[in-house]
Amino acid sequence: MEFDIAVIGSGPAGLAAAYAALTAGKTCIVLEKQPLPGMKLLASGGGRCNVTNALDLEDFAAKFGRNWRFLLPALEKFHGRTLLDFFNTNHVPLTLSDGFHYFPASGKARDVLELFTKEIIRRHGTILTGIKVNKLVPGDIWQLSTDRGTYRAKQVVCACGGRGYPALGGSCAGYELVKSLGHTVTALYPAMTGVVCADLRIGEYAGLSIDDCIAEIAVKGKDRLSARGELLFTHRGFSAFAILDLAGKVAQLLDKNDSVPLKIDFLPQYTSAELQAEFAAWRKTGGTKHISTLLSKFLPRKLALLILDGDDPEISRWQSASSETLLQKLKGSVFQLSGVENWEKAMVTMGGVSLKEVSPHTLESKLFPGLFFAGEMLDVTGPCGGFNISWALASGMLAGSAAQK
Repeated sequence: MEFDIAVIGSGPAGLAAAYAALTAGKTCIVLEKQPLPGMKLLASGGGRCNVTNALDLEDFAAKFGRNWRFLLPALEKFHGRTLLDFFNTNHVPLTLSDGFHYFPASGKARDVLELFTKEIIRRHGTILTGIKVNKLVPGDIWQLSTDRGTYRAKQVVCACGGRGYPALGGSCAGYELVKSLGHTVTALYPAMTGVVCADLRIGEYAGLSIDDCIAEIAVKGKDRLSARGELLFTHRGFSAFAILDLAGKVAQLLDKNDSVPLKIDFLPQYTSAELQAEFAAWRKTGGTKHISTLLSKFLPRKLALLILDGDDPEISRWQSASSETLLQKLKGSVFQLSGVENWEKAMVTMGGVSLKEVSPHTLESKLFPGLFFAGEMLDVTGPCGGFNISWALASGMLAGSAAQK
């Protein structure tokens, strides 16, 4: 059977591409290798699905790094008020939960999935699951060879998703599919995941969390990167929001280095001068209290003991040099990272199809007319906070719209 457009993948990018194509009156089939559509989408945001956020267009795009201008044509068509109106019109209103993140008002990722699947079916589209595309043969009519026969389409949208969370369908299959055609796929790294610390003692503090800190990749030049938010100690290192956005870059740096230094400011809400004033007050009123006891005003006592590293005298015996050392540790302890968590825990893939080989205005391949890309297939990676799902939707809408012309 022949279709106008075949979409490979049923994540948010693939579903948006199919919706856009069908809205224009084209025939469309979605091919998904998993037994159900949108399995990663259902798990996103803890099952709540952080669809987007409140940043304006350019600020939003800039969060994707040096290639941010590549995203603008897609985002200009489906971002901000346009995106919010789309969901509202389709009876899945989004709510601004904390002044920044937009979630479905119902709190259910399933509502986002069902919006697209129901509309695709209503517009006479076809979604086939449990079917893997093994080969693409380009031509005026593309042939998609699968384990259940060959499908034909005038145009193809590759929205196969990334490598993370293999239990939910993550794999290299999509990248391998287009590499076999001759497309360049940049190195792939697990991103938005935890990091592994070379100091095995960190595992003793697993479960300990801090609401607010700044973590920074403490290297020179363009690779210097920082993030602020919650920090969680794990059995192997660190995780949570202060870490997730750094993991992909850490993985990339570890390709060329044995370890990567991570500097942590445990008290970003206090300046060094404010902490020095606090130390001075301790000397006047602390008496026989130990430093760890006084420090527990700011941090969990267990963490205070880690930072003090055995230097925990009574305040009356505290040396000025020790107070300066403590200040440095509170505002900039350095931990050597030896790895990142594996693909089973990576929410996002860093890397993908080279943007040099794709038109930003249509997301069509510059090498093969009629082949389009969307979502995580491309070398586009955003931080936590609705960036990646929002990009998946916008790029899917653009690819699906451009493929119909």
